[in-house]
Amino acid sequence: MEAEARAILAEAVQEPADPVGLFTTLLDRFGALGGVDLNLPGRHDPARAADFSA
Repeated sequence: MEAEARAILAEAVQEPADPVGLFTTLLDRFGALGGVDLNLPGRHDPARAADFSA
């Protein structure tokens, strides 16, 4: 029983053999559902920097 517990713990803490990113994981999970086409309006004014002085 102790050997089995050690094997389970050793497997739980080792690094994955092929680390994948969050995007790849989400794509694998939800990719078959398809995507969403967004109709975004064009930007007329340039982006402004945030003002943190207040």
